[in-house]
Amino acid sequence: MKSLCFVVGLVVCVVLGGCAGGHLTATSDTGNPANIGNKLSRPSHIYVTPIDVTQGTWKAEGSDLVNLQAKVKHDLESELVRELTEIAPTTVGSGNNSSGWQLVVTIVHVDPGSATMRELVGMGAGQSKINVTFSVDDRGTRSVSGHVDADTGAEMGLHSAVLEGNGMDAERVAREIRNYLFNTLK
Repeated sequence: MKSLCFVVGLVVCVVLGGCAGGHLTATSDTGNPANIGNKLSRPSHIYVTPIDVTQGTWKAEGSDLVNLQAKVKHDLESELVRELTEIAPTTVGSGNNSSGWQLVVTIVHVDPGSATMRELVGMGAGQSKINVTFSVDDRGTRSVSGHVDADTGAEMGLHSAVLEGNGMDAERVAREIRNYLFNTLK
């Protein structure tokens, strides 16, 4: 009986473990010799170039596409401003401040996933995905670039189906870019 309870408990842990969290990676563009060991001076301001939602591939059509593009643009710009403020004051736009950074984020691919599949199946089914590239120019001779891939966790329950989606992906992308930029400071 104890071994049956152990096996059932193990299966429950594996299933719930597969439903928690998500996957996120960021790497620098190490193929570009200019990026190897490149360190940037702390900026006086960070300017986030407005995100162009006409780029990349989007897994949506019609009004769903328009709504998704507006949501991703809003969420990603807002999260970048929130996260990057830890490094320096941050705004969306461009500036001519010689001691500021210009951050350009380019959308490569967006898949909103399926809230229904996340809700009913879990275990990775229906997760959303976003892939972006980014580059930072310090208005001098140095710049860094990289890419971020993020996907939502496949948690079960109403919370994940309603609140996660690309909003959570945007938060993860912004956080990973911030962490990457912290590591590039002199």
